[in-house]
Amino acid sequence: MNKKLKIIFLLGILNFVIFSSCFNLIGKAETDHEIGFTEGTELIWEITVLDLESFREIFGFDPNYELGDQIRMIIREINELTFYWNIYVEFWDYKTDWGLSGESIEILISKNPNLYEDYLFSLTPVEDYLEQVIATLPSEYYRSGLTIFKQGKSDTGMDYLWEKEFDSRGILIIETYYDEFDQIIIKSEGKFQIIPFGITFIGFTIFAIIAIIVVSIKKKNLRIKI
Repeated sequence: MNKKLKIIFLLGILNFVIFSSCFNLIGKAETDHEIGFTEGTELIWEITVLDLESFREIFGFDPNYELGDQIRMIIREINELTFYWNIYVEFWDYKTDWGLSGESIEILISKNPNLYEDYLFSLTPVEDYLEQVIATLPSEYYRSGLTIFKQGKSDTGMDYLWEKEFDSRGILIIETYYDEFDQIIIKSEGKFQIIPFGITFIGFTIFAIIAIIVVSIKKKNLRIKI
């Protein structure tokens, strides 16, 4: 492939990526809130921080998990209803045998942000959905990006902060409870692969294509000089 054909080919790929990205972004802006993951998605969360003494003091009981314990979930079925998204999952609680069948659980997520109920998942686009959710929730809730916070009070009368961070698919990736001094009581983190799509991924793709074009031209010029 000569120099001109190579440049035309690479520029064609670049234009296709930019066009596809813009088309997808426009399409997303016009759609309703949807489920951002697919059937068969496997999710595992692990307890990565646990202050047992603080947990007992604030909540008044012992947790049913220990540091390093994991829970597992597989998305088995997703159905769109008139007012809700219906999700069936197979669930393995802490200290259960993953070699056996998990518990079948139904999860309903309202399409109406006004009916948000501290869901495990968020609808997508996540930031837009959470922004609408916060507008109707009590003052103890607030949001930052893809993270939603809730100021709570335990049955023992002690204050705590509940933080839930979602990825771009609307899946909970980090859940953290803090005491009144902002010290972590418990943290659970997702141990699943996050696919780096979105604006950042598009930016890296465009940058990589441009870099290939520049390098190709320089190599061609170098061979001509030699």
